Amino acid sequence: MRTLRRRLFYWRRWHSLDVGCLEYLIYIANMHDIDPYELLNSLIESEEKRSTTCGPLKIMLRERSKNHAIFLLTSESKIVAQMRFERTMWENPAQARDLCSLLIEDYQPRESSKPPSSIKDLRKGMKNVDLRVTVTGKSEIIERDSPHEHSSLRLCIASVADSSGSIRLPLWNDQINAVSVGDQIDIKNASVKTFQGLLQIVPNRREGELIIISKRNSY
Repeated sequence: MRTLRRRLFYWRRWHSLDVGCLEYLIYIANMHDIDPYELLNSLIESEEKRSTTCGPLKIMLRERSKNHAIFLLTSESKIVAQMRFERTMWENPAQARDLCSLLIEDYQPRESSKPPSSIKDLRKGMKNVDLRVTVTGKSEIIERDSPHEHSSLRLCIASVADSSGSIRLPLWNDQINAVSVGDQIDIKNASVKTFQGLLQIVPNRREGELIIISKRNSY
């Protein structure tokens, strides 16, 4: 019943947009660990450029008429999906993104009584995740301009693992020198997100923590 009420709400407010098409877009994005917003933006972009990529997907404009466009999505030369969008999708991209935002909320995983206990249990959209992991690698440091301060931010992408798998962990500023390869750490109050099609675990800004349990012996 809740789903029917939500769909009726979407149709009344965005009757000019194809709700089902956006729902399918979110499904495809989740299947390939892509941010749905990135996939939507890529589809809108390929309507003009005729071809673009988003993560592991290649998007090609297959057909365009006065009222709609058909896109072919492939991965490694294999067909993933064919999607048809009405012209209102690229004529009103802001409206399409607003609707996409609400639909994404419906696709977020429901809170489970049993929190994830290992990396293999992590899914995009999970929140308040606590895990104990070992740091297995660190990328080169990247410097970025801060949008709020007259200084630069330092970013390093760490790889962390447990017995079930591995995942990426962004380290910022002082965290970079505090954490070393081989350290065992507790990640507290984190969210699971994707960036460039890859899962990453991100401690929340206010309540998230990285606690070093044991330092490496030698590496």
